[in-house]
Formats: sequence, C-alpha cells, structure tokens
Amino acid sequence: MSEASLAADLAWLTAPERAGRGSRTADARATARWIAGELAAAGYAPIEQPIPEVPGQVNVIAELGGVDAAASSAPAVLVVAHYDHLGVIGGAVHPGADDNASGVAVALAVARDLRRRPDPGHSTRRGIGPGGRVLWLFTGAEELGLLGARAFAAAPTLPLAEVRAVYNLDMVGREIAADHAPQLAAVGLPGDAEVTAAALDAAGEAGLALAPVPVGLLRVGRQTHRSDDWAFRDAGVYAVHFSTGVGEDYHSPRDTLDKVSRPQLVRIARFLRGLVARTMVTNARG
Repeated sequence: MSEASLAADLAWLTAPERAGRGSRTADARATARWIAGELAAAGYAPIEQPIPEVPGQVNVIAELGGVDAAASSAPAVLVVAHYDHLGVIGGAVHPGADDNASGVAVALAVARDLRRRPDPGHSTRRGIGPGGRVLWLFTGAEELGLLGARAFAAAPTLPLAEVRAVYNLDMVGREIAADHAPQLAAVGLPGDAEVTAAALDAAGEAGLALAPVPVGLLRVGRQTHRSDDWAFRDAGVYAVHFSTGVGEDYHSPRDTLDKVSRPQLVRIARFLRGLVARTMVTNARG
C-alpha cells in the first residue's frame, strides 16, 4: 500500500480520457470494468451488479472469505466506495480526484493487500480470524442519489442481517488541517462501542486522529443522505462514513490530482486495513 501504487490508481481514475467518470457515461462503465479487472488480477472473482435506475451502469462486488460453510454464515464487513463523478458540465471536466477517486484507490489498495497477505504476521488480534468476511462494493451512480448503493441494499449478494458494519470511504484524500495531526472524520462511529474501539486502535497505529461525528448532528443540520452510508442506514445496517471533509474544490473542476495528499492516503489505507482486520477477528470470535 505504497504512495506510488495509490498515485498510479488515482492517475488512472482522473486521466483526461476518463472525462470525470460521469454517472451515466461510457467513462463510468469503463471505470467499473477497470475496477473489476484490478480485483481479478488480485485474485478475487468480482461480479457486476446492474443498477436498474441507470441502464448500463453497474456496481462491482468482490468477497474475501466465506469459502466454507462456517465462513459463509459469519458476519461480514462491507467496504464501500463510489467510483462515479460529475463528468463534464458546461464544457468543463470535473476530475473528482478526492470525490471519489481517493476512496476507490484506498479500497483497492486494502483489497489487494488483504488478498495477498491475509495474516500479516502480527498477533491473532491483528490478523484475520477464521470465518471472517469482507465484501468490497464499488458503487456507480452515487452522484445521482446513491442509486448504486440503493440497488445493492435492495438486492444484496448476502443477507443484510449478516453485515456487521459498513465502512464507506468518500473523499479521503485531503489534509483536514495542515497545522494539526492528520485527521479523519467518522460519521456514525459513536453508534457502536466495539467498532469504535477497533477504529480508535487502528487509527492510533496508522498515525491518524479520528473525529467521531454522531449521525444526529447531520440530521439536525439537514445534511443527511449525501453519501452511500445512508442507503445502508435506511436499511437498518450499522454504517460509518469516513472522510477528510468537504473542501472548497468540492464538485468543481478544481478537484484535481495535485490536491490529493499521498501520505494521507497511505495513512488511511493502513487505518482501513487495521480496522477491517480487527472487525473480522471480532466477527469470527463472536
């Protein structure tokens, strides 16, 4: 999970020929095929799930674990990142480097790493226990109203009752404040003590300061349903949205590759790997 590999994925996702990966476009469809190809190259068996409200567009799904009867019924962790963006508006390309090429790059990095070395050689507490599962969900049509995530929630590839937690990565590529320790906001984190403890532990190991945000604050501020985690909350599944915040370049042509912090992406990838591994161990033991 190096800066170089993360940067290479970001460069592919934000290249001019991708034209901003507009939610209804051939560029978005090509991005889904690329993600599926990257997962297959890492040893997964990805599938594409149609998004009924957006003909031709798909979610890309892959699973780690669940290969035997015991594992296939164990609780699962669901990691989500949307790959679409705004495309071309008024002749201007919106690259969407932070929103959400950053989340896709981090999720892919961790998916590859967990597939390559499921037991990193640490203690059992830090490895992936028998029976743990993680599902990777790369959604399309998020920018149209969370349509990809809603399509999965309506027709999940595993019962939603088996999902222990959803970790949604959306805009994770910026430094929240240059004069403070590296931070990561976690919307919904205080809602589950076990996940919160695992997240704080993983964040400390990765050199991040977590900023928990109660979901109630977003409801009070009428800022709900702005990212895929809400599709799962609405379905009764515990979800956390990880983000480094909405900056001044949000949904503009200025959301470019040079604005993304590579060291921050590495920290967040390490954090996510640690959190997923810890949660999977907890699931297996439970």
